[in-house]
Amino acid sequence: MPSRFSATVTAIISAAALAACGSGDKPASAVSPGTPNADSGPVALSPHKATPQTIAMPVNQEGLTKAIERIRITKKKGESPFDQAGADLNSNGRAKALVLFTGPDWCSPQGCTLVVFEPGETGYRPISQTIGVRAPVAAGPGANAGWRDLIVKTGANKIVRLQFTGGGYPTNAAGQPDASADVAQSEVLIQPQSSQTAAVLPQPAAPASQ
Repeated sequence: MPSRFSATVTAIISAAALAACGSGDKPASAVSPGTPNADSGPVALSPHKATPQTIAMPVNQEGLTKAIERIRITKKKGESPFDQAGADLNSNGRAKALVLFTGPDWCSPQGCTLVVFEPGETGYRPISQTIGVRAPVAAGPGANAGWRDLIVKTGANKIVRLQFTGGGYPTNAAGQPDASADVAQSEVLIQPQSSQTAAVLPQPAAPASQ
């Protein structure tokens, strides 16, 4: 009798063990509710957008003022209002000065004169002078000879690209390549009628008193 009871208990335990093995149960740690599997399709990743790095930099205003006066005297020009900006155009960590002279001695119906100054041991020196330029003046996405392109407007309201060569930027904006496609990727450096020029712009007449 005892041997028959033992055999029965052994059979019950064996059946229970087989049922547990065939149930397909998995440990809780094996499957996470939020874990995607091969059948759920590819996981969409949000693209990382890098923040554009500005090249605008402050200039040494005292040194630039002296350089502007020197070039005015050298060119035998009258005093002139101007718009200016500083930018690291050739990625050497030093601000070049862009000065757009807007006085009558520096302008014509085709535009005004843009001078680019480079800092040196003895102050700023002009490295290029381009006529026929109107604001805005921007740094374009492209570069040549290690210097960023300048995107400017001409007197004919065309957007053109000024590319640097070994001797500086072109002497005349007229006839330069169209740069309309570069505008969206350009960094504006000189806005139309910025602070340097605004001080000498004619002011609107006051309304007549009643």
